[in-house]
Amino acid sequence: MHLHKWVVLVVILSLLPGCWDAREIENRSSVVATAIDTHPQGYEVTVQIPVPMKIAGSGGQGGSDGGQGAVDILSAHGSTLSDAFDKIRYQSNQDIFFGNNRLVLIGEKLAKRGIDPMLDFIRRSPEVRRRQWTVVVKGKAKDSLRVNTKLEQIPMEYILSMLEEGIKDGIFLREGLNDFLEDLTNPAKDPALNYLAITNGQIKWLGLALFHGEKMKGLFDRKVTRAVIQVKYGDLGESTDASCVKVPGEIVFDPKKLKRNITTHEVDGKPKIRVEVEVEGKVVERDCNMRLDEPKNLAILEKSIKREYEVRTRHAIKRAQKLGTDVFNFGDIIRTHHPRLWKKIDWNKEFPRVDVDVVYHVVIRRIGMQAR
Repeated sequence: MHLHKWVVLVVILSLLPGCWDAREIENRSSVVATAIDTHPQGYEVTVQIPVPMKIAGSGGQGGSDGGQGAVDILSAHGSTLSDAFDKIRYQSNQDIFFGNNRLVLIGEKLAKRGIDPMLDFIRRSPEVRRRQWTVVVKGKAKDSLRVNTKLEQIPMEYILSMLEEGIKDGIFLREGLNDFLEDLTNPAKDPALNYLAITNGQIKWLGLALFHGEKMKGLFDRKVTRAVIQVKYGDLGESTDASCVKVPGEIVFDPKKLKRNITTHEVDGKPKIRVEVEVEGKVVERDCNMRLDEPKNLAILEKSIKREYEVRTRHAIKRAQKLGTDVFNFGDIIRTHHPRLWKKIDWNKEFPRVDVDVVYHVVIRRIGMQAR
């Protein structure tokens, strides 16, 4: 009886396939960043692969060749993305692995044409992780992978650090690949991505690329992006300039605390939205002859900052309405709190004409060491 059990066990174990597709890590080339652009024949794909022997601390000659010396760049084009990726695999003597990819860069021309084929490829690929950053690049996305950064050995790490620090400071958009895909599945949301450019060999953040569906519809610069950051996420946004009003010159106001509240109402069968934002901060620069230790002067400056915030936020909302992309996610708030109203309206038609009231409340808490 015991012998019979052992025979059955041996037969079962012999039928188990085991790790039939296993690959040793030493025989893999791990892609850390991928750039996708248009090409006359379809698509151009460029990948960045770290070279272990060139990275400092690996026992090789790390750091001697700058940022580009630590990576290998492979590029190929094809009529489809699968074709382009296959051609990249043929350029390496090792298996190309995309499971460690942390950054997807999309060329602006491709973003405007539509990225549905790219998203379809990503959804179907078992190697591609959804928790990675995705950005739009002015011009060719592949150029960002060839920048010779000095502060990081791997250019991808430089871009990631820039994004993560900007998001932590409440200045950049908190939207990655997974957020983008989720927004696309929600009829009440329109996605947006951070927008980068290569200028004089340097990578710079310029603002936001706005989408409606899977097509890019327009851009917001840094100052307009501040309104999106504050209204959509309740983050601080960057500092703002405001007139001193009484005398020539300006002050620079740096927000340190922000609270925003968005309420929606139904009026005559139409949605009405109110955005209320409370901001506290400090004066970090003064370019006018105005005493800051006098309460009446502070009140004047607070009204000036309030007016600046409201004007720019209203401008951002009007611009989004003109582009037809609800980057502020107002539609999702209506869908959540007024489901009956949501079913009656066509948000794509309603959003460009919806009434949005914007009110800011500003308090200056600190004026610095010098009041005069």
